[in-house]
Amino acid sequence: MTDVLVVGYGNDLRADDGAGRRVADAVEAKGLPGVTVRSQSQLTPELALEAAGRDLVVFVDADIEADELTHRAIEPGEGGGLMTHHGNPASLLALVPTVGEPPRAAIVVSIPASNLGMGFELSPRTAAAVEEAVELVVAIVEGREPGFPGDSAG
Repeated sequence: MTDVLVVGYGNDLRADDGAGRRVADAVEAKGLPGVTVRSQSQLTPELALEAAGRDLVVFVDADIEADELTHRAIEPGEGGGLMTHHGNPASLLALVPTVGEPPRAAIVVSIPASNLGMGFELSPRTAAAVEEAVELVVAIVEGREPGFPGDSAG
């Protein structure tokens, strides 16, 4: 991969909800070539401009319904609707063709979350999943995650 956007999002004032942003910050600190990282409190329509023309876009967020760290490919508009105050990756991707070429591929990484109360500390389970998620995102970006864009075997 040479042109990747990683977007970690969530409310970092609400404990585990900030997990996606923690992953984004850790990935950015690695200084991976060809990778742009955004840490946001929420997805906004303006991100469609940054996603346009990319080889890959990786979205990272906390998920109260996830039992474990998961990742999956996502298509524009899949389960999405209009881009509102509480946008989702599919809705954001659906906007991209209005401003440019859609990304070649997009992936959602979901981090298990259990505590969305006020606070800065991650629960132990979410903190461990954040560390795993950083390594997973790096593996995806570097093409070391089988079956995903950039996979050196595929």
